Amino acid sequence: MTSLNYTTNIIDSTVKSCLNCHDPHLIFDDEPYKDTLRGTKYLLFPATIYFLPQELADFRCHNCGFTSFYRSGFTPMHLIKVPSVNSTYQTAIAARSARIRCRNCNSTCSASSELTDHGCQISKLLKAKIAARLRMDISAKTIAFEEGVSASTVNRTLDSTRCEFRNNFNFLPLHLCFDEFRGTHNTYHFICLDADNHAIQTILPNRLKQTIFNYFMRFPAPVRSLVRTVSCDLNSYYVDLIKKLFPNAKIIIDRFHIVQMLNRAVNSMRTDLMNRFDNNSKNYKLFKRNWKLFLKRYDDLNCTYQFYERSQREWVTAEQLVNQGLQLADQDFRKAYWDYQRLLEIIDDPTPSKIKIFKQCLTEVNQKYSGSRSEASKADKALLTLYDNLIPVITALEPQYCHYTNGPLEGINRKIKQIQRTAYGYRNFEHLKARIYLQTYLGKDTRNSVKTA
Repeated sequence: MTSLNYTTNIIDSTVKSCLNCHDPHLIFDDEPYKDTLRGTKYLLFPATIYFLPQELADFRCHNCGFTSFYRSGFTPMHLIKVPSVNSTYQTAIAARSARIRCRNCNSTCSASSELTDHGCQISKLLKAKIAARLRMDISAKTIAFEEGVSASTVNRTLDSTRCEFRNNFNFLPLHLCFDEFRGTHNTYHFICLDADNHAIQTILPNRLKQTIFNYFMRFPAPVRSLVRTVSCDLNSYYVDLIKKLFPNAKIIIDRFHIVQMLNRAVNSMRTDLMNRFDNNSKNYKLFKRNWKLFLKRYDDLNCTYQFYERSQREWVTAEQLVNQGLQLADQDFRKAYWDYQRLLEIIDDPTPSKIKIFKQCLTEVNQKYSGSRSEASKADKALLTLYDNLIPVITALEPQYCHYTNGPLEGINRKIKQIQRTAYGYRNFEHLKARIYLQTYLGKDTRNSVKTA
């Protein structure tokens, strides 16, 4: 008998260490075995669930409150699914629960384990593993297949994580980023980011002006007044909202969108200029083959290294090719090119004098087309758009605000696209929102902004 108890204790301690299960109610009394249940191969660990002595001492019948009872055998075997320890078999505990019967009303009560919730056969350990897998770039169906559960179980585990993302309506980061992304049902969702630690502040089901306004109005006015900067793109109603919601905040138009707007205008004008020439002419091939050089910063063009340009049938440098193109171009393209170069120079080295010159350039363009903007070239139309947002644009170019951009938010939007691509799309916005939080938010230290405030 002593030998039997010693062997049982060895099996129990070994299995509990293997399964990371240390519930005192659960006693593993035999070695694991393999079996096939409903077409699924299982590695089963036989165990018994007992009452603890203190539970029996304080026992009262849940039906009548009587304290007298007697033991009444065990319940039939039931499975408790746990994280797999074998790549070939699903892992489960084949458990029986000790049962006691009330002497007064004859009702029964079974011992329960802390390993599972009441009425559930999936252990908390397996749910924790599923929650950890949800932080990875894996679809819910793949997780369900690998862990031996249904996709609905994975989604229920995902739903249980929402409590971790409750908003604190008594705090806002000092620096915010606004943007949107395409999500469920092909609609756009609004996303707000903390610009300091890149933690997501909120994701709203749509980007409607009233929805955004109602969300931020839930924060008290003193909290909203502490916000210092808000970065956004050239979406017009973002600017209007920021002025109403955050009276002390500086509006910063993302520099990438500023450069991109003028970049596309110059590139489009280069294409129009190229199409004026014959397709087989040297001039056409000059603008066609070397389009990247016209979008590069002029100071970065190589003026010493010569290479043989087949379209021109001569040895040239990159700077010479651009100069040849500018000589062939009309006045509108040359003006657009140098305006673009002026903007690139400010982005690379922002100084008050350069910013003043660029601001004067925008003012002159606005005065030139004050009567009718329809006659403006593509590049001038881009400059006119920048003039309409003059203060936020100039703020974005100033050195003290140049490190606040929508770059981190664009990176998160790229990750969101990957999340949707892996899952082949989402129909439930809350599930998409939870996966975004799990894969981007958790693990970030959000206390930096609190300390700064």
